[in-house]
Amino acid sequence: MANAINISRCLHRISIKSAPTLTNVLTRGMAGGGSRKFFPLSSTYTDRRFIKRAMFYAALTGVPASIVITYINVFYGPAQLAEIPEGYIPKHWEYYQHPITRFIAKYIKPSPQQEYEKCAHVMEYEFGKAMARKQEKEIKRQMRQRGDSDYLYVPVKNSLQSLRTVED
Repeated sequence: MANAINISRCLHRISIKSAPTLTNVLTRGMAGGGSRKFFPLSSTYTDRRFIKRAMFYAALTGVPASIVITYINVFYGPAQLAEIPEGYIPKHWEYYQHPITRFIAKYIKPSPQQEYEKCAHVMEYEFGKAMARKQEKEIKRQMRQRGDSDYLYVPVKNSLQSLRTVED
């Protein structure tokens, strides 16, 4: 729809220059012989800038990464299976075949034992919260049953005794 309007406006501008009529005179702008309207068009500047920056940063990280990966694949390659010596306990990262995966498992990703300990800590913490909620519920039930209240009550014999303790 918008393209059809733009095309009709362009054809209208051409017809203005060819023959002045009453409608052309009424729609004519200031000086310049044609209607002086501003038709905003979307700019491609931001699109081009984004694409250029995306390509730059992809090249900035992609080229060194591809060089390192190629070097490791050519000169190191995947690990080979070998006999485990008697009494040796393999580390958790030694089970991976590719050197990059082994590096990630050794230095970046936590070990399975650490993951287990974190999970056990969370479970113990949640169990403690559940036990505290259960005890609180039982305490409130017994308070309702016995007619107790949440505040501490200190009996006072008479008002004069309380006034003397405040003055002293």
